[in-house]
Amino acid sequence: MSRVKTFQIEETIDKAIDVFREKGYQGTSMQDLVSALSLNRSSIYQTFRSKEELYLVSLDRYGDQTSDITAILYEPGTCREVLMRFFAKLIEHNSVRTCLLVYASLEMGEHQEVRERVSTNNNLRERAFFQLLSRGIANGEIKGNPNLRVLSQYLVNVANGITVTSASAGRNTLDNILEMSLFFLR
Repeated sequence: MSRVKTFQIEETIDKAIDVFREKGYQGTSMQDLVSALSLNRSSIYQTFRSKEELYLVSLDRYGDQTSDITAILYEPGTCREVLMRFFAKLIEHNSVRTCLLVYASLEMGEHQEVRERVSTNNNLRERAFFQLLSRGIANGEIKGNPNLRVLSQYLVNVANGITVTSASAGRNTLDNILEMSLFFLR
C-alpha cells in the first residue's frame, strides 16, 4: 500500500513560489526548499521529480495566480482609467518582491521551458492590452491611427520594466514613469 501524501500540493507550490521570488532559481538550494516547504527531500523529489520541475510548476501556478491583474484590462472604463488600475495593482503586487515571471526571464531566459512560460504570459497581456486599446480607438480616446499591436507590445514592456523598477524605486518615481508611458493617451 502506498503512503498518502499528507500535504497540500497547491500550498506547497505557493511556498516554493515565495522562495523562488526571494532567491531566484539559481540562488535557491534544495535545503532552502526543504526548510520552506517543511518537507523532506524525498517527498519533494517524489512529488516534483526535481528542483527544475518544481520551478516550472511554480511558474505555471504563479501565472495563474496573477491572471487577475491582467483581467483588469478587460474591465469597463476609459483606457486611462483601466490602465491606471492595472498598473496600480501591478505595483502593489510587486512592492514586496519582483514578479516571478520577470525574474525568471532575467535569470533563466536561455531555458526553453522557462522562456515559453514567460512568452505565454507576455502574450496574454499583449492580447489584453490590444483589446483595451482597440476599445480606446473605437471610443475616440486614442487619436490618430497607431499600430495597436506595437503599442500593446510597448505596454507589456512598460509593465515588465515597472515590475523590475519597483524593486528599488519609490512610488513617486514609478508614477512618473507611468505618466510618461501613458503619454499617448493625452
